[in-house]
Amino acid sequence: MVDNEDADFIGYVDSIKRKEGVEKSEALAAKQRKIWRETTWAGMLISSVEKIGAAPFFVAIGNSFEEGESSTSFYLVSLLYKIGIITSGILSVYLIGMIMKMISGEEIVIEQEVVIVEEVTRSQVEAEERAARGKLKKR
Repeated sequence: MVDNEDADFIGYVDSIKRKEGVEKSEALAAKQRKIWRETTWAGMLISSVEKIGAAPFFVAIGNSFEEGESSTSFYLVSLLYKIGIITSGILSVYLIGMIMKMISGEEIVIEQEVVIVEEVTRSQVEAEERAARGKLKKR
């Protein structure tokens, strides 16, 4: 009987030690989470989402993913995600274009001078002069 009671007591002490270890690790994790929320942009964003009360909305979206890919909510969220990716791509190209336009100026004008070289013989020039004189005489 003494052995059984000793085993129960040892089991009890082990469970208390495990609970203390879990409590310490949870306290350390909570402290690190608090530091992360205070020092990083992502942590500040999550804190602001919680302050405005939008956290339950995002939790509901997360729960919709647990229902699987066949659910309507998953389909809608994935569709909105794709639309957002496409829109952000278009906006980024537009913004890069605006920045390049600011750097280079309003328009880029390319001017090309075209020179046509024509070889004319003396006889052709004289024929054109005679034709011009003939027109003047007729008037």
